[in-house]
Amino acid sequence: MPEINEMKSTQSSSEGLPGGPSSAFWTSIRYATDPVSLYRDLTKYGDGHTVTMPLQMGPVVVAYSPQAAKDILTADMSTFDLYGPDALAMVFRPRSLVMLTGEAHAKERKLLMPAFSRRAVLAAYAATMKETAIQYASEQAIGKPFVMQKLAQRIMLQVVIRDVFGVTDSAEQDELRLRIRELFEASSPALIFFPALRRPFGGFGPYANWQRADATLTKLIHGLIARRRAEPPGTKLDVLSLLLSARYDDGTVPSDEVVHDELMALFLAGHAATATTISWVFYWLHRYPETLTRLRQELATLPLDAEPERYTELSYLDAVCNETMRIYPPVADLYRKLKVPLRIGTRTIPAGTGVSVFTTMLHAREDLFPEPMKFRPERFAERSYTPFEFMPYGAGARRCIGASFAHQALQIVVASILRHWELGLESTEETATRQGVGVGPKKGVPMRILRAATQEPAPVAAQPRAVNS
Repeated sequence: MPEINEMKSTQSSSEGLPGGPSSAFWTSIRYATDPVSLYRDLTKYGDGHTVTMPLQMGPVVVAYSPQAAKDILTADMSTFDLYGPDALAMVFRPRSLVMLTGEAHAKERKLLMPAFSRRAVLAAYAATMKETAIQYASEQAIGKPFVMQKLAQRIMLQVVIRDVFGVTDSAEQDELRLRIRELFEASSPALIFFPALRRPFGGFGPYANWQRADATLTKLIHGLIARRRAEPPGTKLDVLSLLLSARYDDGTVPSDEVVHDELMALFLAGHAATATTISWVFYWLHRYPETLTRLRQELATLPLDAEPERYTELSYLDAVCNETMRIYPPVADLYRKLKVPLRIGTRTIPAGTGVSVFTTMLHAREDLFPEPMKFRPERFAERSYTPFEFMPYGAGARRCIGASFAHQALQIVVASILRHWELGLESTEETATRQGVGVGPKKGVPMRILRAATQEPAPVAAQPRAVNS
């Protein structure tokens, strides 16, 4: 692929930036509706081209080579601002880790890290993930169609309620589940990417619905925080309890507002994105039976009652999950806004410009992933990748802090369902579409449970096929 100073262009930049698409309007529309096809089209402009994104956020230089990704993601974080905070504001709250930069970001990340790095904590989460996956999947009638993405969302929402919020009372769970769903359903891509639509209109319309849902959930979470603060410390291992017992370096405790904002960010990252990836895994596995057969054989090496965290040790299961996230990464693009000039490759990008690593485009590089449009988990056994070649959860100082939690959930939920049931796709055709800030399956992956899993199928020679969505 071309180096960052060898640009193909249909437009030259008056600010000395690399060229890129000539229509900012259509680029914005496609980014907000059909980002995957846009990513693929943008490769013709070369690594380091310039596009103009929605929201009048200004130009952004798009990189998708490992070296350019490293240049951006390892640069001093104090030299960056947030890019497009108006769009992020509809998804993440102002005091959450995602919305912080520089020293404030480092301080908050240090506070949060123990909740996602302690082995005992991850083991406790794993039990909930397995139990919930089996319970919710068992509610699907054998032979009756269901939408895998919706099932995965239900599973992950319950996992978040139990492991992040620490709620065990069934009535409280029901109320929290209802309010989270209301907010999730009210958060449309149009409101996220086009702030001009955020008008209350006297209490009517999409934005007013979002405001009501947000206010109701906020009140509910603050009540939960107040009750948890009144309980003896150290009695639970959920994220909320760990946050309330955490201390900054100066000994101060995080405020209720900080805890609320972090819980909301973790809900969004741990619920919707992971559920979407789970649905994509089931789609690819059932499009290619030889891959499913090989995975079932690996799962059978563990007893059915194995501790759920042991699934995270299985190499082919990990490869299947990684190959799914290579094609549709949970973090599809990573943005920064330069406070000072930054050298990327052989070009210096001026201050005030946005820079971005488009992960989906990086993951489709022919030199890194031969035949990139084929679903082939074996590639992850054939070579290892650097953090700047394969980065489904981002890389560098702002890598997703909940990556271990999300990846563990992905592996355990997939494995738990496959160990107990045999499923089939209702349709082998599925396309990717914009869903919130991410990309998900347009139909949600319709499936049905065929029968209880009784034995491992006979091995079949692998015949990888091309990705067409």
